[in-house]
Amino acid sequence: GFVPFLVSATAGTTVYGAFDPLLAVADICKKYKIWMHVDAAWGGGLLMSRKHKWKLSGVERANSVTWNPHKMMGVPLQCSALLVREEGLMQSCNQMHASYLFQQDKHYDLSYDTGDKALQCGRHVDVFKLWLMWRAKGTTGFEAHIDKCLELAEYLYNIIKNRAGYEMVFDGKPQHTNVCFWYVPPSLRVLDNNEEKMSRLSK
Repeated sequence: GFVPFLVSATAGTTVYGAFDPLLAVADICKKYKIWMHVDAAWGGGLLMSRKHKWKLSGVERANSVTWNPHKMMGVPLQCSALLVREEGLMQSCNQMHASYLFQQDKHYDLSYDTGDKALQCGRHVDVFKLWLMWRAKGTTGFEAHIDKCLELAEYLYNIIKNRAGYEMVFDGKPQHTNVCFWYVPPSLRVLDNNEEKMSRLSK
């Protein structure tokens, strides 16, 4: 009997590196007028790659997106972003109008003050780190970095998928850089695939 108001899709899950079908999720959210959030903290960097950005198709239809350039893109910790479609939303949700913090007699455009727009009020402006790194590496530099990481993940997957003593956690090529596998010691290789084997393997 509950009425959902938000769908949180993931672009690059923490363990498997999996991507939700964002276009299909966006269609459902549009149909039922539900807020669509995309957790692209890990996978958002793939937008910098012409080869891999298709995995985030539909993210442009989201109402909000989280993104951590300090993960896939290697920007120094911490560099996190919460992006919202509706202009002024963060300010209307978070502003406290604390006059002792945000004086109005500034010599610059007050819209640049971030304190009344963020949950943390006095947090650092993380985007400056991203901007500096972008100036240094350029878009092509980020793209080469990301493409190489995914190329190495595919290489690792191809090396171990049929190697004795290794079992992939799931069938199929990884969607991101996460290559999930078990190393099975010789003593367990002779056992049937059952609960006892998995229990011993987990230990």
